[in-house]
Amino acid sequence: MPPLVLRRSDIGFGRVIVDDRGITRDRLIRTSFLAWEDIRDYRMTVEIRGGKLEVLYLLDWVNLLLIARDVARGLRGDHRFRLGLELIGDRDRVFFNWRFRGVAMAIDRVLGRIAPPFAATARATLAREGLVRFGPLTLAADGVQWNELPPLPRERVETIELFNSSPVRLRVMARDKPWPYGQANTADIPNLAAVLQIAEQLGYRVRGRELLVADV
Repeated sequence: MPPLVLRRSDIGFGRVIVDDRGITRDRLIRTSFLAWEDIRDYRMTVEIRGGKLEVLYLLDWVNLLLIARDVARGLRGDHRFRLGLELIGDRDRVFFNWRFRGVAMAIDRVLGRIAPPFAATARATLAREGLVRFGPLTLAADGVQWNELPPLPRERVETIELFNSSPVRLRVMARDKPWPYGQANTADIPNLAAVLQIAEQLGYRVRGRELLVADV
C-alpha cells in the first residue's frame, strides 16, 4: 500500500506520514515516529462542530462512520467532524488531528491495522481473568464498574453507549437513573473500538453503533 501523506489544512507547519513502517509526525523542529509494533495504546477524540449534534456516524471498527460529504469537506479543511488520534508507545507518542487534510483516511488506515489485534488482546484478558479494564471502565459478565464507584450489577445496566455531545463521550447508564453511572470523553478511554465490541459480546445493550440521524 502506498504511503499516505497528510499536510496541514491551516497555516501551521508539519505533515503526517502513514506507511509500511509506521506513523511519522513531522514538525517544524522535531520529528516523532512510532513503528507499528511499538504502538501500545491509542486514544481517539471526536468533536462535532456546528449543525445538529445528534448527527453521529459510526465506522465498523471504531464506531464512527464518516459520510463521504464530510470527508470531502475535511479534505478542503472544512471539518464538521473534528477527529484526533493519539498513538502511544513505551517512550514516544504521535498525535494528529483534523488540522491535517485527509485525517479520516489516515485514522481509517491506522485503526484498521491496530484495532483488531488490540481487541483480540482484550478478549483474551476477559477470557483469562473474567474482566477487562478500559481506563475508568471495567467490564465483566456480571456487571461493570467505573473507577472506584460501587459496581453496577448487570441487571442494573441500561446501556453502554457513545453519547453525541461534543466532544463525544462514552457513558454507562443505569436503569431508572437520569444521570450516567459513569462517563468520560472518548480521549480518556483506551482501546475504544474494543469497548463496545466486548460490551456487546457480553450481552449489554450498546448504543452509538448505528447512524442516529442522517442529515444528508
